[in-house]
Amino acid sequence: MSNAPDDRDHPVLNAFKEIEKTPVKEEDIAEFADEDDFNRLGVSLLIEAGCYVCIAANTLGEHEKWDRDTAAIGGNMVRLYKMISGLLDQTTQRRRDTSFIFARLVFETVVTIRYLIKHFSPDLVTSYVKNSFKHEAKLRKKIEQNIAARGGVILPIEDRMMKSIDRAFASAGLDPNDLNGYGERNWGGRNLYEKADDLGMGDAYLGAFSGPSQAVHGAWGDIYSHCLQTDGDELFSPNTEWGYPRPQLITASANLSLFAIDDYFGFVGGPDFQEAVQEHLSDLAARLSAFDQAHEGYLAPKEWPRIR
Repeated sequence: MSNAPDDRDHPVLNAFKEIEKTPVKEEDIAEFADEDDFNRLGVSLLIEAGCYVCIAANTLGEHEKWDRDTAAIGGNMVRLYKMISGLLDQTTQRRRDTSFIFARLVFETVVTIRYLIKHFSPDLVTSYVKNSFKHEAKLRKKIEQNIAARGGVILPIEDRMMKSIDRAFASAGLDPNDLNGYGERNWGGRNLYEKADDLGMGDAYLGAFSGPSQAVHGAWGDIYSHCLQTDGDELFSPNTEWGYPRPQLITASANLSLFAIDDYFGFVGGPDFQEAVQEHLSDLAARLSAFDQAHEGYLAPKEWPRIR
């Protein structure tokens, strides 16, 4: 695949041009009656961003296959596409509760992609991969202990599990013994907030990750917001209805994805190629900004709970 950004037959640039651009027009938004209208437009914008992510995830760069270190980044681009698909699915089904979970995963994946690219090195990727195998290493050790306890007799399920774990290690260029004594808590020596802050995304962490983490773990904030109803008398009853999705979650995920796409094309294609796709990314970013401003204008005169 040629990386020349001025090549008119370049498949990536041609694919970008074929993506349908979602218009954000003041006159159309002025007719919006409720947040359903904003959600429909926001979903279309996120679909457009997801299309760009899909193109990026299928762009391998100068080689026909990724090596392990590049695959760590490329694989996360594929994951980003899938997480956006999950967010779109839950949003269109009007399931705010679980859409928060997918939005959190979008943020974490964007941080992983951008951090691996910014500080790319074999040592950093090895740290990322080893950290990912901590569970498998513990499981393998437990299986070995169980086998030893019964005098070396291996159960069929244990044999299958051991072979599966060993295949996973081998695919990453590791041996299970490579994790002996491994105690790094966070890959790269930084937790997610520190990685996000290093990328200038520290402020976004609170809204895009820390808050939605309650939905992942079932913290009181999530239970109170989505699973209970109360009249304010400190008494509660169950709420089995799904929460109503909000447009901010959609556009925030789209915006975050654009940063990852931009970094990724710079990584696999170089600065000239990155510049060639920025025209499309900047255009979508401008429309997302116009959408957010229009939505804020819609919300300004409203008071809780009548905000829809």
